Amino acid sequence: MKPLRLLPTRLRDTLRRASHRPSIPRSLPAVLRSLLLPAGLLTGLFAGLFAAGCGSPHASLQRRIDRLLDTCDGRVGVAAMLPDGAWITHDDAPLPLMSVFKLPLAVAVLERAERLGISPASPVEVGAERLVAGTYSPLRDSLPAEGGTVALETLLRYSVSYSDNIACDLLLDAIGGPAALDAFLRQRGCDGFTIRVDEAAMHADPAAQRRNTAPPSAVVRLLDRLLRGELLGAEATARLCRLLEATTTGPDKLRAGVPAEVRLGHKTGSSDRIDGVRIADNDAGYLLFPDGRRCCIAVFVAESRADDAANAALIAAVARTVCDYLAERTGG
Repeated sequence: MKPLRLLPTRLRDTLRRASHRPSIPRSLPAVLRSLLLPAGLLTGLFAGLFAAGCGSPHASLQRRIDRLLDTCDGRVGVAAMLPDGAWITHDDAPLPLMSVFKLPLAVAVLERAERLGISPASPVEVGAERLVAGTYSPLRDSLPAEGGTVALETLLRYSVSYSDNIACDLLLDAIGGPAALDAFLRQRGCDGFTIRVDEAAMHADPAAQRRNTAPPSAVVRLLDRLLRGELLGAEATARLCRLLEATTTGPDKLRAGVPAEVRLGHKTGSSDRIDGVRIADNDAGYLLFPDGRRCCIAVFVAESRADDAANAALIAAVARTVCDYLAERTGG
């Protein structure tokens, strides 16, 4: 199969189009062009946020989480869907996603590829003009200066497992940009997400890192629906889960609070600091316990002056609290 060449594209302001019609890069190769989401996607109704009430059967866990977080610096949003479907939340409001938005992006790319019969092995040639400096990109570092050819599934692996910013923006361009991803999520009933910018825009202006948002519960719902097979077919679901379970970033976040015997698939996110304030330190994932139970959890630390190690330790502490609680119960 002859490799396709991805030519440079300009950053597009797709948001000004009320119809969310995707802007198509002139020279986007056929493999990626065919992933473009259709214009005029239907919007969904926003679901109410979940809160654990006083009568919750898991009120003691809610109290533990509240006590852990009430004196923390900044804001800490938490949502956890327990094995019995009950919810635990804390400050479950829209917060900056950072690289956690690469999770719904992967869902959109895989859904489109699956529906159109596009092979994950389809080759894409990445030109030198895409290998920009000044952003985190193991993909760039793996290629010669003149660029090279990678498979679509390789772009997904770099974007999800390695949180690669260049791979992310290649995939985001392929489906039509931030507005197209935002519309796709609403069409699929993944409510609560607001996607406005790509990685290039966030690195050009750190303040833009606050523009892609979701409450933790929205990410948890997406993870739960992924595991249930409601978003992708079996093969694509398994592919994305493998990528999430191969995540290399944030070993001191959720992973540090989850027992080794529990399978964890997760996506992390971290921001720059502005005047000493960390815009966001995040982790969201699913936990698969040896006894067959599962739990989905998201912890977003926002606007924190604490150092990175303290923020990561807090995320790990929330995960550990949930895991300890579930270990105390047999019905979970």
